Amino acid sequence: MANSSLLFFAGFLPPVLLLSLIFWNPWSRESTLRVLRSPRINRAVFSLAAALFLWKVCNLDAADFGNYRHLLFSAFFLLALGALAFNHGFLAARGLAIFQLVWANEFLTAGLGHFSSPWLLAKAVAYVYILLAIYLVIYPYRLRNWLVWRSRR
Repeated sequence: MANSSLLFFAGFLPPVLLLSLIFWNPWSRESTLRVLRSPRINRAVFSLAAALFLWKVCNLDAADFGNYRHLLFSAFFLLALGALAFNHGFLAARGLAIFQLVWANEFLTAGLGHFSSPWLLAKAVAYVYILLAIYLVIYPYRLRNWLVWRSRR
């Protein structure tokens, strides 16, 4: 039971930290824009997220397309390199979405077979988080606009 409650707490920690940074922005507007427009930060966030995703692809089971993991790894690696080379806009927002999707996958996998009401609430939050990640991939500029709007004083 202790492991279950620890996992439940750890599952809510990443979204709470992310949402607190989005809704409570302590920085000034200029520093927020400088961070959001920094190519180094954009590339670093996207590279970390792509490396995490590629690690997940390398460790696929046979039931999860594991027989094709080398082909999938190569395709996603080339896709990540192409995004870093040719797509310079909003890489950090897309990297953040990758982090959200990987977190939601881990959390939902850990909650398989748990049907108590705290786990159902946690799974619902994870699915909302997945929708937020999909929204960030489709409209990455909305995250920048939201952070700039929140930093106005």
